Amino acid sequence: MDISYLHRNALDVIRRAKRVLVVSHPNPDGDTLGAGAAMLNFCGREGIPVTGYCQDEVPQQYAYMPGTESYVNDKTVFADSAHDVLAVFDAGDLRFAGIADLVARMSPRPVIINFDHHATNERFGDINVLDVTASSTAEVVYDFLRTVGGEIDRSIATCLLTGILTDTGNFSNPATTWTSLEVAADLVKRGGKIQEVSNKLMRNKSLPSLRLWGVVLARLKHDEKLGVSSTAIFEHEVAAEGIEEEHVEGISNFLNRFLDTKVVLVLKEVSGNKVKGSFRSADDIDVSLPAKILGGGGHKKAAGFTVRGRIVETADGWRVE
Repeated sequence: MDISYLHRNALDVIRRAKRVLVVSHPNPDGDTLGAGAAMLNFCGREGIPVTGYCQDEVPQQYAYMPGTESYVNDKTVFADSAHDVLAVFDAGDLRFAGIADLVARMSPRPVIINFDHHATNERFGDINVLDVTASSTAEVVYDFLRTVGGEIDRSIATCLLTGILTDTGNFSNPATTWTSLEVAADLVKRGGKIQEVSNKLMRNKSLPSLRLWGVVLARLKHDEKLGVSSTAIFEHEVAAEGIEEEHVEGISNFLNRFLDTKVVLVLKEVSGNKVKGSFRSADDIDVSLPAKILGGGGHKKAAGFTVRGRIVETADGWRVE
């Protein structure tokens, strides 16, 4: 289907909405928040009633983005029948977005618009604005706004830059393409604060968190047969004083950038007796396949999953049980 038709269709639905509910996935990163906040700004400027929702609170490191202050984590927003359009950003399915059960109980059912760039996306929307060649969902939203003639002001440009820099690892990982560089250049031209974004995304580690990085790097294991290097982060370590959840993000990207291995796997214990896994690949290995098998998804070279259990160290590596 012609992507420009999908763009125009999505705009028409958004403009006719009584109220749009913008959804970013749990444990939000810069892409889901940057793309979602850009839409919050667009709707606000166009006079379209809008609410932002994320299951988890917006991390402080992203508070510089205009629009993030509009996010709530109150599930009762799904009981408001005024929300007749649901726009979901950077999620392969409603389960990953953390809202599958909430949407199932909505009456009447809203029109769902799915903005994403993951190849594993299940096309769960009534309108699927999906581009698997894009570097990020932020780039998908940029294309949407350019196609429909939506003005990209300084606030929106900064939000979209955040998404692009997040998913390209500051233009250092395989998601970096000539289009992502071209889009970023245009966003800077439109007033996007690229230096502020870069500083917020990169220079954001506390001294305790860097000490934790040292511990995590010291327990690296390598499976020569599989070509997989792995490490683990335990919940009690993240809960230590002075360490915030957002500070340990990026270890998998760091290892993938500098470690000579085919695949990187970082396992991290999170609350609720769950373990989050992050796959990265520098070679031509599709890590989205094992992630999908484990209930997750992502890109060919960057994917993740969440399973129940705790991490156990073995002689050969790590096991979740």
